[in-house]
Formats: sequence, structure tokens, C-alpha cells
Amino acid sequence: MDNTMTIAENNKEFLASEECSLCPTREIALFANLKPEDLLQMHSPIQYKVFEKGDELYAIGQEADYIYTLHDGVLKLEQYLPTGEQRIVRILRRGDLAGIEAVTATNYQHDAIAMTKISVCKIPADIVLDLSLKSPELHENLMNKWQSALTTSDTWLTRLSTGPSRYRVVRLLIWLSENSLDEAFYIPGREDMGNILSLTTETVSRTIAGLRRDGDIELKGSNSARANVSNLKKIVREPT
Repeated sequence: MDNTMTIAENNKEFLASEECSLCPTREIALFANLKPEDLLQMHSPIQYKVFEKGDELYAIGQEADYIYTLHDGVLKLEQYLPTGEQRIVRILRRGDLAGIEAVTATNYQHDAIAMTKISVCKIPADIVLDLSLKSPELHENLMNKWQSALTTSDTWLTRLSTGPSRYRVVRLLIWLSENSLDEAFYIPGREDMGNILSLTTETVSRTIAGLRRDGDIELKGSNSARANVSNLKKIVREPT
């Protein structure tokens, strides 16, 4: 059976009242708990779009007109240091929001790039802002998503960018494992891990190889792994 999606299926428009209630991601996404009458108030069409690995959803400085709900795959948010060095500041997965700053800012603050093939809903920011003023449920969901993004940013800044290189790699693996819906979790490529941790690709590769030898992680493919989180936490002296 041919499961290839057509261009039309990969890029379609719909009204929230027509399809959002049927969405399997809805329970963990922005529109969770919204009443049917709330969805009826959203008159601008939402776009369902599919992006291939390496595709850019939006760029730093681009006008922030849309918020993106991630349905499948993995997305990275990048910024650049004054030196021109690339830095991955967050990884997003199913149910996460990209471009949440569109609610309050005029321009995007990151480059958003697909790390795998992804599917998203592209939602006009103005209808989210308008409805959040009328719907307590949407306002609460939006604030929760915002707080989650801030918490993740703080964690990455304080725990993944400082300390010995081995500790940084281990802490990232712990975070990836504990924030995965499945036992096998997505693991970025070595270059991307280096961009997250401010380490060279060689240092990351050497550390991963050592953890594999010690049985602390098991690679299940080029971008999938299982980890013995208890052992990893002992390495960085965290409570298990």
C-alpha cells in the first residue's frame, strides 16, 4: 500500500471548529480543554503543514505572525552568539509550541529548523491572542506552555552549558530521556549536541562512546537511544 501523502494532504487549510476536536495531539497541545463554542470563534483558517528534515519554519527577525503546534517529529530552535557561533537553545517535540513569542513580540527570536520530518499546525497568532482574552482555558494553556518554555530554557542555561564536558553530555541525556513519551528517546546528532552543550563534536563523540562501553546508554539507531537513567544520575551525583 502506498502511504505517500500528496502535496495537498501535506499542506491543507481548515477551520478549528471542523477538525481540532478530532486531533490526536489536542490533549497535550494549545487547544486542550477548549469548549466547542471557543473553536467556533476562530474564523481564520489553520494550516496543516509537513516539513522535511533541515527545512526552516521561520527565521530570527522574521515577522511573527504564526504559532506552530508540533504534531510529530523533532524541531530545534537556534540562536547565534555575537561571535557568529551557532547555539541550539531548545528542542521541541509532540505537543510543544514554536513561535510562542508571536503572542507578544513582532519578530521571531530564533531560527526554527526541523531535525526530523515534522508535521505542524500553523495557527495565526492574532486569533490565539484574541481568543485567549475570552477563553480562560486557552489563556491557562498558553501560560502553561510559556512557563514550560521558560523552565526548559533555564535548565539548558544553568545545567547544560556549564561544568565538565562529561557532566554536560550526561545531563542532556537525562533530560532527553525524562522528557520523552517513550523508553527509547530521540538523541540529536553529535554536532547538534555540541551546539547545545558548547562542546566540540569530537568531545561529544568520545563521551558517548565511553557511556556506551560502560553500559549507561544503548543506541537504537542513528537518532534513537535508551539510557540507564539511574546510572547517569549517579555520574552527576543527582538523586535517582
